[in-house]
Amino acid sequence: MLARVQARSNLVSKGNYTITVIPNIQAGEIMNEKTVGMLSKFIGVSVHTIKYYEKLGLISSSRREQSNYRSYDVKSCTDIYECMKYRNMGFSLKDIQLLLKEGDNALLSSLLEKRSQELATEVTELLNTRELIENYRKELAELDRRLGKWYIEDCPDFYFRRQTKGLNYMDEASCESDGINLAEYAPKSSSLLELSPEYFKGDLSAFSWGHGISIDTDNDFMKDKKGFEKISGGRMFTAYLCLGGHYASEGDLINEFLRYYNEYKSGIPKAPVYG
Repeated sequence: MLARVQARSNLVSKGNYTITVIPNIQAGEIMNEKTVGMLSKFIGVSVHTIKYYEKLGLISSSRREQSNYRSYDVKSCTDIYECMKYRNMGFSLKDIQLLLKEGDNALLSSLLEKRSQELATEVTELLNTRELIENYRKELAELDRRLGKWYIEDCPDFYFRRQTKGLNYMDEASCESDGINLAEYAPKSSSLLELSPEYFKGDLSAFSWGHGISIDTDNDFMKDKKGFEKISGGRMFTAYLCLGGHYASEGDLINEFLRYYNEYKSGIPKAPVYG
C-alpha cells in the first residue's frame, strides 16, 4: 500500500502536536551542495530569482573557501519551493517573508483568508470592467447601425459639466466638482458638446464643451451636486453623424445637422442641441 506525508518544510501544527521537518544528517556526513547555476537548473527557477530571494533573506547560502562561490544545501530547495508556492498564489513578498519566518498554521490561515478576500474583490472589479467593455461594444455597434439616420427617441435625464465657452476655458471649471470627477466614470460619462440656437444662426462661438453623464432616476447620485447642470430628458430628435476635426468651431456641423433636422421639422432648433 502506498503512503504519503504532507507537511510544510518549516513547521506543521496539528492539534497539540508540532512536527519539525529537518534533513537527516549523520555525524561526519557532508551535505551535498550546489552552486547557484546548478541549483537553478535543478529546481527550474532562474538564477536571478534565486539571488533575489537570497537578497531578501528568504534563502541563505554559504561560501566555499576554495572558490568563494555561493553554495546551496537541500534546505534552499525547500525554501525556494515555499516561496514559489506562495508567489503563485499572489502573496506579497512581505507576507512570504513572514510565513517563512513564523511558519505557523494560524498565520497561514489568516493570510490565506486575506488573500481570498483580495481575489474576490479583484474578480468583482474585473467583472465590472468586462461589463463596461461589453456595453461599450454594443453601443459602438448600435452607433454604426444608425449612422446617417435620424430618430425620435426617449433620452434619459443627464448632467452636464460645462467647461468652455466657445474655444475658451472657463474659470474654475475642471472636470471635478463637489467631490465628483466625471472622468472617473468613463465610458459611462463622455465628452459633451452643447450647441445653442444662436450657433445655428451663424454665431460659431455659441457652443460649450464639457462632460456629461446619464443617470438612473432611481439612483441619482448627482443630485444637488454643485457645478453640474441637470438636463431633462424625454422625447428628442436624434441624428447619428460622423464628423472629424474642429467641426463645431468651423461650422461643419451646422449644414450636416440641419440636413437631417429639416427632414423632421423646418427651421432651426429652438432649444440647445447636445452631442
